Amino acid sequence: MGKLKGDLDLYKLEVFYWVAELKSFSEAAQRLSLKQPTVSAHIQELEKTLAGKLFYRIPGKVTLTALGLLLVEQARSLLAFKRETVAVVEQFHGTLSGELWIGGSNIPGEYLLPQRLGEFIKRYPGVKPILRIGDSAGIVEEVLGGKVEIGFVGFKSADARLSFDKVWQDEMVLTVPKSHPWSRRKFVQLADLRAENFISREQGSGTLDSFRHLISKSRRSVDELLNVVMELGSTAAVKEALISGFGISILSRVSIKRELVDGLLVDISIRGLKMKRDFYEVCYKGRPLSPVAQAFRAFLKSE
Repeated sequence: MGKLKGDLDLYKLEVFYWVAELKSFSEAAQRLSLKQPTVSAHIQELEKTLAGKLFYRIPGKVTLTALGLLLVEQARSLLAFKRETVAVVEQFHGTLSGELWIGGSNIPGEYLLPQRLGEFIKRYPGVKPILRIGDSAGIVEEVLGGKVEIGFVGFKSADARLSFDKVWQDEMVLTVPKSHPWSRRKFVQLADLRAENFISREQGSGTLDSFRHLISKSRRSVDELLNVVMELGSTAAVKEALISGFGISILSRVSIKRELVDGLLVDISIRGLKMKRDFYEVCYKGRPLSPVAQAFRAFLKSE
C-alpha cells in the first residue's frame, strides 16, 4: 500500500472530515459527541497511518496541509456513500436514529420548528433534534460553517454555495399594544408610522430585512418612515416592549397569535401595503446530508 502504515480506518476519516469542515478540534468533538483529546488522538493515529501531517496547528486556527486537502475530498465522498447506505438500511428496517442538527432564525426557530420537530420525533423516536436559534444572517453562516446541516431563514442570499427552497409563507403586521389609540382603527397610512416610537429587531433580522425590501418599493427608506427608539435582539423582547406600552412594531403574525387571542396586542393594516414574506430552507450544496437530515427534509415536504 505504498507509504500507508496499516489499514485506513473509516471512522478516523470521519473525525478528520469534521475537523477539516469545522476548522476546529473542539467543535468537531462536540459534533461527534467525543472529548477533544479523543479527536486529537484519532487525528494523530490517522497521520501515522498516512505518514504525513493533515493539519497546520496555529494557536486559534486550524488549516489543511497539502495531504489534508487531498484527503478531505475523498473523505467527503466516502461519508456521502456511508450515509446513503445507512439511509437505505434504516428505511428497509423502518428505523431512524441519531442527532438532527438544524438552525432557525427567530420566527422559524421559536414558532414554526418546535411543533414540527415534535411531530418528527413521534415518527422517529430514536432521533434527537438539536436546534440552534439566531438571526437569519447568523444561521446562514452556521450552515456554511457546518455547525448545522439545514437552516431555516427569512431571506434568500445569492451565495452560489447554498441552495434555498421556499418552505413557508408568513405575513408581517403592524402591531400595537391594546392601550394604543390606534387599537380601534382598521388601518393607518404608511406615513403615520413616523409619529410613533418604533421598536425594531436588530440588524441581520429577516423580519427587518423583509420590511426594508417592501418599503424600498415605495422609494422611501426605513429611516425616513420610522422613528426607531429601540433595537432588540428577539421577537419575544419586542413583544414585551409593546405590551408594556413603549411603542409599535412590525411583527410576524405567527409570532403574536397568542397575544392577539389574549387581547394583549392588536394588529392593524397599513393601507396599500401587503406584507407577505417567505421562509426558506437552506443547505450547503457541496456537503452530503445525514440520513436524519434527509428524512426531516422529506417530512417537511410531505406536510
